[in-house]
Amino acid sequence: MSATALAAAVPTRAPANAARQLFTLVLLLMGLWLLHLNLRVAPEAVILALWIGATLLIGYGGFRRHRLRRAAFLRGYLDAESPWSERLRGGPLMALHHLLVGALLGGLLVLALARIQTPAVWAILVAGALALVLLEAAFARLIAGHAHPRLAPELARRGALWITGGGLTLALLVLALRGWYPDLSGASLEQVIWFMVEHEGARSAVLEIGLQLAAAQDGLRLWLGQQWLPPGAQPLPVLVAWSLLLIEQAFLAAGFLLLANGLFPPRDPGDDPAQP
Repeated sequence: MSATALAAAVPTRAPANAARQLFTLVLLLMGLWLLHLNLRVAPEAVILALWIGATLLIGYGGFRRHRLRRAAFLRGYLDAESPWSERLRGGPLMALHHLLVGALLGGLLVLALARIQTPAVWAILVAGALALVLLEAAFARLIAGHAHPRLAPELARRGALWITGGGLTLALLVLALRGWYPDLSGASLEQVIWFMVEHEGARSAVLEIGLQLAAAQDGLRLWLGQQWLPPGAQPLPVLVAWSLLLIEQAFLAAGFLLLANGLFPPRDPGDDPAQP
């Protein structure tokens, strides 16, 4: 298929692609909500299976998109007949890198799902899912006729993920800043950590350990924040400092978006930018 024909086919495929992505995100959000309700009573095998599944999906989506970008880079600098084009296109090391990232974000996502305490988080995730689909469709229309047709979907996806991720992180951060936290100013750090940890429990030993570690770092952050930023401090420094202390909200946003990216249908087999 020529570049002109590919460019002409993009607008006709956009509504179908957006509909598939939206359907995928609806199923993903329903599944995450059901997991949120049952994670603390799930057995060990289920927790490990969820972690492995999230790792593979996040790793697969990142690996697939990384190879597209690498192929575009190599196409601009290396001859298609060069053996280095095959050697540098991405293999086990690239896959291992994305599996490690997937394992980290997948584990943090499972913990975050078990720790969601307000329905407003789900409203933000729903809005983020809708924004991701709409932004990708908008970017695809904007760059049609400008970007290489075989690389335009990756550019549109990349822009949509970054903007949606930033918006999700900001919204979750604002929600966390407006939340209620106990007054820990009169307690020692050890008392605060034990207070936070003793309220966490789960059927799975792995999940329980993760929840207790997360609760311990919550106690550390809150204690430090209330010791360093007492009431009456200047508003702007307080806002900046608490934003840094609550920046973990980015992990939930990144895990959700990269999990969705791994679930989205792959590109057409013929749209390989490595092909001359």
